[in-house]
Amino acid sequence: MEGETINIAFVFDDKFSDLFRVAAYSIAQNTRAKLAIYVIDCGISAINREKVLQLKEKCDNVLSIKIGIPERVDVLENFPTEARFNSVVFYRLAIPKVFPELSRVIYLDCDIIAVGDISELWNEDLNGRPFGVVEEDGNFSDEKIRADKLAYLKFPEENRYYNSGVLLIDSKKFEESQIFERVIEQVRQTKIFFPCPEQDAMNICLLNDEHLPLHPKYNFIPFASLSKKCFASIEKNVVLIEYACVKPWEMNRTTVKLFHCLGLCRYSTLMLLKFWYYADQLGDVNPSNKNFFPTLKFFYKRLFQPVGRFFSKIIANHSKSCAHK
Repeated sequence: MEGETINIAFVFDDKFSDLFRVAAYSIAQNTRAKLAIYVIDCGISAINREKVLQLKEKCDNVLSIKIGIPERVDVLENFPTEARFNSVVFYRLAIPKVFPELSRVIYLDCDIIAVGDISELWNEDLNGRPFGVVEEDGNFSDEKIRADKLAYLKFPEENRYYNSGVLLIDSKKFEESQIFERVIEQVRQTKIFFPCPEQDAMNICLLNDEHLPLHPKYNFIPFASLSKKCFASIEKNVVLIEYACVKPWEMNRTTVKLFHCLGLCRYSTLMLLKFWYYADQLGDVNPSNKNFFPTLKFFYKRLFQPVGRFFSKIIANHSKSCAHK
């Protein structure tokens, strides 16, 4: 597949328009191959549509940007989700329907940036599977949280939970397997609340051997436990970073930069600043949240909680030793 144009699809509404532009720009800056970008419009204003199309002028290797509108599914419009989600998330599974001309496509969430060449992902062999995806067992905070969630979802024991933020899709096999229809049917029949709507539904109703497990470098989640453990070994080879846990655009940039310059939380601040590196290059992007609370909470967890746990452990050990005397 060397020399092919790489097809990349996004699904979003107005709220994620700026994040999409940063994501697409970062991909273009790190990829030598030609790119074709496909957008499913789930509520993009005329102004933001124009900004989306202008991205082609900023990136020499973006050959085209096509915008399509999905056929709405009633059950999704009424499906209960958390505030951070809405029915838009389900339409990633409709990409082969909205753009039937695509034989292969990479779907990406908008809270992603590229720090490597996405051609690596494009050239992965799906071995006859409908899609490839990164399994995220290690991205839960701990095994108990994972076990509780999977028990709540009535998740098949043999299945391995995966993150749907990055999908490498074989469109023909995806449609033949009726992925969209089966997930929608799962939503219709569900009697429980899905914390991660389409992701949970996919994991429950699709067979384990219908996806190809991809390397974590294609969906690197910096602040999850798996990513922390493998950071030292794969950081230089990471292709895509997904801000699934902590959002840089909700942080106060000045504080993050200050901590980074002081050498505090170097790993965390570096991961956050990578987003702003591309946002600043692109320009005309200012999704920064002026509320200091998320920033303070973030650094409290990384600076003061470990200190508290350290002293709690010392006190507990001292109490045990006194009890044995």
